Amino acid sequence: MDIVLVILGLILIGGGIMTRRNPGMGWRINESWKTEDESEPSESYLELQRVRGFLAVVLGSIFIVIGLFMLLFL
Repeated sequence: MDIVLVILGLILIGGGIMTRRNPGMGWRINESWKTEDESEPSESYLELQRVRGFLAVVLGSIFIVIGLFMLLFL
């Protein structure tokens, strides 16, 4: 279970960093095909994605710390 937490933490951190750097990527993948014009995601959507990316990095860091603690001390 400990190594799984570390791997999951690394995946969450990677996804969170990608989301923080390019928050419109998810909109282009999931929503852009639904519109006929060349519309862009709203600022509130982009800000929410940045917050989600930050939370993913924090949660991934917590998973890594817990996983390493379990690996080293239990």
